[in-house]
Amino acid sequence: MSDPVNGVTVQHLLDRLDAIALSLSERSDTLALLALGSVGLDLARADRFSDIDFFVIADLTGADQLRDDLTWLSSVQPLAFAHRNTRDGWKILFDDGIFAEFAIFSPEQLPHIPFQTGRVVWARTDFDTRLLAPTRHEEKLEPAWAISEALTCLFVGLGRYRRGEMLAAQRLIQGSALDLVLRVMLAHKDGTLAVDPFNPSRRVEQFWPDRIEWLKQACAGYGRSVAAAQILLTELGRFGPLPNALVAAIEALLNAPDLKDDYAPV
Repeated sequence: MSDPVNGVTVQHLLDRLDAIALSLSERSDTLALLALGSVGLDLARADRFSDIDFFVIADLTGADQLRDDLTWLSSVQPLAFAHRNTRDGWKILFDDGIFAEFAIFSPEQLPHIPFQTGRVVWARTDFDTRLLAPTRHEEKLEPAWAISEALTCLFVGLGRYRRGEMLAAQRLIQGSALDLVLRVMLAHKDGTLAVDPFNPSRRVEQFWPDRIEWLKQACAGYGRSVAAAQILLTELGRFGPLPNALVAAIEALLNAPDLKDDYAPV
């Protein structure tokens, strides 16, 4: 088994995908294997901490069988752990340390699934690989909506903080609101960045190496949501005028006494 600290080599990951493709090709109900993320078209990002993300495409009957019976994977390398996290997909750990997330779809399902363009590892010669091009994408962010939504998260989160609900406040302010602020920031960044449309926190340290201290303040941790909310409110103000009434309500909560007078944040 690989060292969990040092991980596995990128070539090991690619070899595993090739072995999975070979296993799939030996069945009559499979059509294609599509690699995604850092083992897809973004191979330059792959490193020893990467996992393998992929879609298996199979006919309707085969897709059901592949979801229910993972022998096609365990025959490649024994599985140490397997968790069916969706109706169509699994998260697994091979016994040599390679982690994989995958889903199995029929061609009819693909037009209804948002995903990024991937790399075709294997496909049957008579399968139309144009079907592997995503047709449904993550909806384009509307900055005005995201800013308003972030402000409401700050307002509700601060109310929970003042009530003494520290964990709920942290998740709303340092989680939901921060994600929305990051999305707005990314929308104003150079379009050539390798942005993850499904997770705005991915690679932010690479995009903004000069803003690490800002990030530390924006997600300062349990019991520190007031300072985080102030940081995020200031950042949102950089993108244009904010609604006066909501900002005033947020600022009132920023300066309000805690209702739980006996609570002392850690």
